Formats: sequence, structure tokens, C-alpha cells
Amino acid sequence: MVGVFLLATSANLTSALADTVAPVRSTPSFADTGTLAAFFWGAGNALDASYDRVQQWKADNHIPISFGAQHWWHIDAGDHLYGNGYGLPGLRGTYYYFVAFDPSMKVEGNGIVDEIGFHNQTRFRDSGDKLRSFYNDTIWTYETYAYAKTSVGRFKAGQIVQEFGIPWDNSWWEAVPFFDGYRSNPAWGFSWDRNWNVSNKFSVASTLQYFIIDDRVSGAFADANAEASPPLSERNTFNVRLVPQWTLNDDTKIKLGLSALTREIDHAGFPNVDSRQTAFAVDLTYTWNNLSVYGQYTNSHGAITPARYVSGGPSDKQESVEVGFNYTLGPVSARVNYSEGWDDNPSGHQYIFNPGLTFQISKGVTAYAEYVKWNVTDSTGTTTRFDDGYELILVWNY
Repeated sequence: MVGVFLLATSANLTSALADTVAPVRSTPSFADTGTLAAFFWGAGNALDASYDRVQQWKADNHIPISFGAQHWWHIDAGDHLYGNGYGLPGLRGTYYYFVAFDPSMKVEGNGIVDEIGFHNQTRFRDSGDKLRSFYNDTIWTYETYAYAKTSVGRFKAGQIVQEFGIPWDNSWWEAVPFFDGYRSNPAWGFSWDRNWNVSNKFSVASTLQYFIIDDRVSGAFADANAEASPPLSERNTFNVRLVPQWTLNDDTKIKLGLSALTREIDHAGFPNVDSRQTAFAVDLTYTWNNLSVYGQYTNSHGAITPARYVSGGPSDKQESVEVGFNYTLGPVSARVNYSEGWDDNPSGHQYIFNPGLTFQISKGVTAYAEYVKWNVTDSTGTTTRFDDGYELILVWNY
């Protein structure tokens, strides 16, 4: 501690002497810089400038197309689990590439409709490994919908992502609710959302969704739910999410999320699988300056698959809790996420511990470095390591 004090004192004296003989730097501090490229090479650096030029060229030429990829490297933390390499066995090659198409048109006049448009994101893998075993192919659409922005909210029709619980925990690997199929889970149907600004201190975001049928696309682990357990499927899903937000001051916000869904299960004649699932989630997020802290509880009733990936059987109740925090300093974010899940009748248990860092290298390039420990204990008491390693991910888009 004495050494640290002396070093800090020396640094302060050096800084004070430097200020007497040199002007204050005009370049922004690390905390005020959006990208690492801008901090090290200035605002006009080649990486950020090339991204800006591409975006401006697309805008000038009315080309509503973007593309990118996610590249993933895994390193075992201790004993051999998957080995070290680009992905892991069963998921070799690039995690996925994507192409997005987003044409839109403003509607002039005094009518109820302000804008209409279309959104499609298609993803594909460059190996023969499907992203999940229940996917139909190595190329798939993640979202495909038409929309209309109106004075009474935004309407969508097509393949739309379900809004249930916290939409993202700031990590790349994600948590138990993701692998249970509550996040990154599109389906075919209709959606309406609107933000109600009650006052400058209080607002409510609302979403109502109806899905006719699932699309065999989800972040869920195989055998997490009916969609991830062919030939079972999900139909006639009604989903609602309300998020009141209180703005206490310029630096402090509190969000309370309330989510609920009910759906039919086409159990394809499998015994011990229910014909209906009901679920709800409660989440709370506290944001102060660059720090956000969150927690979520999820509860689902109904045997939704004959062999849940957690218990190994047709569990008729699934619960999870998730907590975490994220702190951002300029182009770098540090976080810790922990989630835990329980199955009942038969029982099972899992947890995911996932600390990590995010680096905004440039406007179009983001890097993630994470440690993941994921253990699953089935109804017999047998514990399986689903992951215990370091994940390095490079995400880019233009």
C-alpha cells in the first residue's frame, strides 16, 4: 500500500508540473471516447472513418442493407472439455454471418401512419454444423416483418422476436432465461408496442404480441421447450410486457419489467407433455451514471417437453433467477452475470457464472472476452459440465 501511495503521489506531482509548462490536451479522456480507435488514433482514425463513409454511402444511394458476422474462439479453463479452437465440436466455423435488409418510407400528410417499412435479417453458417440441433438448416431468417409506425404505436406482422423479460444481459454467452427460450426467440405473428410518456419523470413501455406458430429458431438449448423438441411445437402464444420507468434525476433511472405469456403446446402424442404453458417474469434494473444493476425472476408452469435438458424428464415447473451488473468506462465495459434455474417433477438444477469485458474497438467492431462456468445437475443427481472455459468473440457489422 505504501508503494501504491508513493506511485500515486509521484504521478500527481508529475502531472501538476507538466500542467505548468504545457497546455492541457485537447483530445478527449478515455471515459469520453466512444471507441478504442478514437482514443489511440483520434476521432478521424481510419477504422471509424471507413465505417462512417460506408454508412453515408448507403444513405446517399438509398441502400438499406447491412451485413456482418460473429467469430468465436473457445479455450478450456482447466481439464479437457471441448478443446481449444474456433468454436467447439458441433459448432465449428464462424458462429454466423448475417445480412439485414431495412427499406422504409415516410408517409407525408396528417394521417395516423408516419412510416411504413420492412425488416429482414438472414443468418447463415459456413460449416455443416447447425446453430442448434432443432434448426431446419444452416441458413435461416431471424426476423422478417412489415411494420407501420403510427400515432397510436408501432405495428408489426411477420417473424418477430418475443419480448419477455430483460431483452439482453450485456454478455455474448447469455444466461439461463436465454437457454430456456425466453430471449432471442422469434415466431410468426403480430406485435404492437408503444411508449407512454406520462411525465418527464415517468413513462411506461408496453408490448402486446400474438404468435400463430413457432419457427424452429431460438437461442434455446435443445430440449428446453416444445419448439426445441421436434416434433413438438408452440402455437397461439399470447405475450404481454409492461415496463414502467422512473427517472429520478439526470443520472438515475429505475425500470420495473412485468411479463406474462400463455401458449398451446402441440405435444404430437407424447405422454406426460401438457397442452398448455403459462409463464411470467418480474425484472428490475437500476441505472446510475455508467453503472447498471439488474435482477430477474422467471416462473413457468406446464410439462413442455418429454425430456428437459436440465432434469432429463417432463418437468412441469421451471424457475430461474438472474442477477448482474455492468459498468461502462468509455469504450470498455466490465460485467458479472449469474443465473440459476430449477426444474420440478422431476427435479433438476443448473447455474451459469459469466463475468466478462466488452471492448468497442471501432464503430463497426466489438470484442467480447468472457469466462463461462455452466453446470447442470439432472434428476439422478448427475452433474454435467456444459461449459468451463474462456470465450473470445469478435463481432463486426457494416
